Amino acid sequence: MRSDMAVEADLTTFDFTEVPTLETDRLRLRRINRADHDDWLAVWHSPGALDYLIDFEGAPQDEVAREIIGWAERITREKSGIRWAIALKPKNRMIGSCGFHLYERRHRRAEIGYELHSDFWRRGIMTEATQAVLQFCFDRLGAHRLEADVVEGNAASAALLRKVGFTLEGVWRERVFKRGAFQSLWQFGLLAPEYRAWRKAADRA
Repeated sequence: MRSDMAVEADLTTFDFTEVPTLETDRLRLRRINRADHDDWLAVWHSPGALDYLIDFEGAPQDEVAREIIGWAERITREKSGIRWAIALKPKNRMIGSCGFHLYERRHRRAEIGYELHSDFWRRGIMTEATQAVLQFCFDRLGAHRLEADVVEGNAASAALLRKVGFTLEGVWRERVFKRGAFQSLWQFGLLAPEYRAWRKAADRA
């Protein structure tokens, strides 16, 4: 068994004092700010966007949007996560979000989450954004394990996670209560060695 000191030595020095901008070929993942209020509301109100989200019973309104923006600011301040706004280059307008939360430094573990305006589905945008977040988590944050919970039946989200290397590990049976019924969650996980093997294979493809 490795000592706590050995595990600590593997951690990067990322200290959450700033939210780095992540760049991909098509996307800019940037810090969320108060000016994104209307655009984030538009994401949640787009057709189908809330079908499998467990956070809301209905489409959020102004007050909830302000609370969620406050949450995004708070998790960074508390060093437990970062939520990025997804913007298509060269524009800077928010069309979705992606990030990690519930980060536990000692266990080098975090959970990822995301959503995208339905006008931009099926273009590979969320795959591109998720890959950028995974690279940050494993290479800069020093994560060993990332997790994702998916409401049972959300085939699109499950396919995305498998595409970027995650493995379905089990089912949380009837774990959340949503829209008048208990819902089961698919539990996905990805370990650092698996991610690096996946990335090496993707680079060769």
